[in-house]
Amino acid sequence: MVIAIIGILVALLLPAVQAAREAARRMQCSNNLKQMGLALHNFESSRRYFPPGSITGNTLTEAHKQLNLPAGLSHAWMMFLLPHAEQQALFDQYQFNRDWRDPLNKTVRETHLSLVTCPSTPNSKRLDSATSGGFTWQSAASDYGVDNAVNAALYPLNLIDVASSKSPDGVMSINELHTVAQILDGMSNTMWICEDAGRPMAYRVKRRLIAGIRVSGAGWADRENEYITHGVDFATGTIFTGPCPINCTNNNEIYSFHPGGAMCMFGDGSVRFVAETIDIRVVARLITKEAGEPVTLP
Repeated sequence: MVIAIIGILVALLLPAVQAAREAARRMQCSNNLKQMGLALHNFESSRRYFPPGSITGNTLTEAHKQLNLPAGLSHAWMMFLLPHAEQQALFDQYQFNRDWRDPLNKTVRETHLSLVTCPSTPNSKRLDSATSGGFTWQSAASDYGVDNAVNAALYPLNLIDVASSKSPDGVMSINELHTVAQILDGMSNTMWICEDAGRPMAYRVKRRLIAGIRVSGAGWADRENEYITHGVDFATGTIFTGPCPINCTNNNEIYSFHPGGAMCMFGDGSVRFVAETIDIRVVARLITKEAGEPVTLP
């Protein structure tokens, strides 16, 4: 009888313990994004523009010139934030005159950072590995990324507003430097760093791990760490250009291991939990920086 009573008590207490642990993990995840937001604003205060979503390509753009970078090399957005995120020593080791995949940047890109790790995500010490650009490399994984646009092809399906389809870009575009003045929809109405957790492992609906598939852009030093919201189907998370914006796939979409939604950083520095039940139309309004759509976050 005593054993049975103990068993019942444990069964009653276990959900409460699990909920308390997840609340603590969610708080830490929120704090990570707040720190990234603070680093972004410190960068903007010193430069008067936000960093690009990435630097890449053979064309010498204005972003290359302003950041004093040569064309023909690729760099991730997070690299520019290191001095503003208490990682000056790591920043000093990184060689911007070399590609992020270059052997000379191996130590930096393989360094695991707690700042970019959500404690709710399995296997915090993940490494991504691939061969690209003439390099074979490994990179420490991140659970966050820049969501810098919405898929304009969602409009013909009546899933986003016409304004979102005409101005689909978010804040930190590739090879572009945007200012606060260009965020016409308002800083508090625009989000651009969100969870895309678990990469390079592939996860889909209901946190189902898909074996044998690599999802790109996992590394915090990877120039492909940025992504756009395409939208997928709710049932499988495999059909792109669909109505699901959150937690249906981590294949370069908003995705987390928190029950019910994902964390996103907004332009005013706040971090909000965005429910996975949110309409993709609202997500699009929150991502675009100058489409002029009305927006209310449920």
